[in-house]
Amino acid sequence: MHFLPKPKKLTETNGEFFVESGIRIVSESEGLKTSTGWALPKVLRDELLRYAGIEATLTAGTADKGDISLRLVGALPPQSYVLSITEEQIEILGRDRAGVGYGIQTLCQIIRNKGALLPALRIEDKPDIPARGFYMDQARGRSFKLDTIKKQIDLLSRYKLNQYQLYIEQSFAFRGFSEMWREDSVLTPEEIMELDKYCKDRDIDFVPSLASFGHLYELLRTKSYEDICELEDAAGKPFSFWEKMQHHTVNVDDERSFEVVKKMLDEYLPLFSSKLVNICADETFDLGKGRSKALADKVGTDRMYMDFLKKLCEYVVSKGKIPMFWGDIIRKFPEFIKELPTETICMAWGYMAEQKDDICEPIAKAGANLYLCPGACGWNTLINRIDTSYSNVKIMSGYARKYEAIGLLNTEWGDFGHLNNPSFTTPGIVYGGVFTWNLDAYSGEKGVGKEELNKALSFLEYDDKSETYIELLEKAALNQIYDWWSAVLLFEGFADAANFDEKTNPAGFNSHKALTDRLERFKAEIADVDRASKELLEIRRKLRKTVLSMDSAKRNEFNKADNAIAGIDIWNRVGRAVVMPETSDEKVKFELAEELEIWYMKYKEIYRADSKESMLGRVTKVVLWYADRLRGITE
Repeated sequence: MHFLPKPKKLTETNGEFFVESGIRIVSESEGLKTSTGWALPKVLRDELLRYAGIEATLTAGTADKGDISLRLVGALPPQSYVLSITEEQIEILGRDRAGVGYGIQTLCQIIRNKGALLPALRIEDKPDIPARGFYMDQARGRSFKLDTIKKQIDLLSRYKLNQYQLYIEQSFAFRGFSEMWREDSVLTPEEIMELDKYCKDRDIDFVPSLASFGHLYELLRTKSYEDICELEDAAGKPFSFWEKMQHHTVNVDDERSFEVVKKMLDEYLPLFSSKLVNICADETFDLGKGRSKALADKVGTDRMYMDFLKKLCEYVVSKGKIPMFWGDIIRKFPEFIKELPTETICMAWGYMAEQKDDICEPIAKAGANLYLCPGACGWNTLINRIDTSYSNVKIMSGYARKYEAIGLLNTEWGDFGHLNNPSFTTPGIVYGGVFTWNLDAYSGEKGVGKEELNKALSFLEYDDKSETYIELLEKAALNQIYDWWSAVLLFEGFADAANFDEKTNPAGFNSHKALTDRLERFKAEIADVDRASKELLEIRRKLRKTVLSMDSAKRNEFNKADNAIAGIDIWNRVGRAVVMPETSDEKVKFELAEELEIWYMKYKEIYRADSKESMLGRVTKVVLWYADRLRGITE
């Protein structure tokens, strides 16, 4: 049988449970009977109908022979469960409602494997890490429809994750800030409260996450608030994807900065029932480089950062909440962590396949309440880099254990317009659930390897009886040679040294050199474009066979995958024709321009099915610039 995650202890016994029509799902404990809105018993009922063809009823009271009993048992550890299947009854015991819910999800997976004839067994299970979260970017390109967000929450629930965060910069309808969010498709207070309840009904903590220090590009480039931006003359400049990633930071030498951030927090935090608040406070690249330079010269940027961060954390604590922040800045001076409120959580992030622990070691040694934050690795790609995500999440889960982290928050960022469909983030999300629940099952010589894990994921999540869907996605992603990062920076002029101003990049990262180096590598590997085209075509052929083995309800995934794989091939050839124009004649370029436009028309249709318009128009400008470049319209 396939399980994700693997249970800690599974004992098979003799016999089978015969699921019969009219089976009852009985909440026996008082705490479960009074759990209004609890979604998991309904999920079990629906799974029985879909995969076993059996109609069940929900009730409370005392379970009889042939029923499914749900009960609370105080002697069990938090979040743990015991699932017992005998010939006479199914019983799920949990210390708390969450534990019973995890037992229900495991039973659902057994039903997906076995239908209406279930093997007798006993499972005793609990997670390795208490807080197991996922973090989705809602600010840098896509603003997801409410139904899309709810489907993602359901996905978290299926694989036993218990925390969800949506990253917000400008993508919430703050009062008094319409100039910031007027070009976006924003979430409303009513939608946030609806999502909070939806999460709560699935025992998921919906945590507010709001940029409050750096990454306030859309706020600080408005005429109303440019005066508190660290950089001068921020308003009125043309939009830039690169600038949005790098700028802007508030001027901490101006008291109004804190008042503006506080105003946003005061409106946003009451919408959430969570005790946690992620204030972000990361990548403050501009700090001390503009309006506050005199203060930086006097006290140093480390002290400036720390004083403002401390002020933010203390304010959150005064509201009865627990602050969280990204640790990329403070890890350079970890001794300052002791100045923060004791309950503050520091989040150490790193997204490399072979990520070193130097990102978390200094923070852990300083005594911080620690979260480890890997990545689902979908930024600047059409399909997530599944292989990188697998390695990264697994390694970071190991560091979480090593440094006794209280949580792991797996991230998905939407750099440069959030090109990839949220569907392709699924493997990374599941890896986060799997490795934080039972890392030992996937480690060592006898552990479950990536190939077997991906087969289980293909079967359980996509109803793919061939068990190859994730493998095909992974191979397709590995063939993206001309990536979206290069495409956008070339469009924005970073390949031209005359357009590159080091002063606008206080992070010290030379974008012009990084891009031109990457383009030189692309030129050196130009033969790979034809090889990749052949491999991608074969993947698309195999995908058409795979979809036949899927449940009909999951076959809509094929449309997304096929479009993305075709797009990878097209962009590889577009990159070759634009970066090395001598490789293609005029006729080929014109045909490729039309192929790109036809592909993009379908891409937009798929995009709009699960996302609001948001920054799609800005992505369109990049795509059409390439089509025009191929036709010789733009230089």
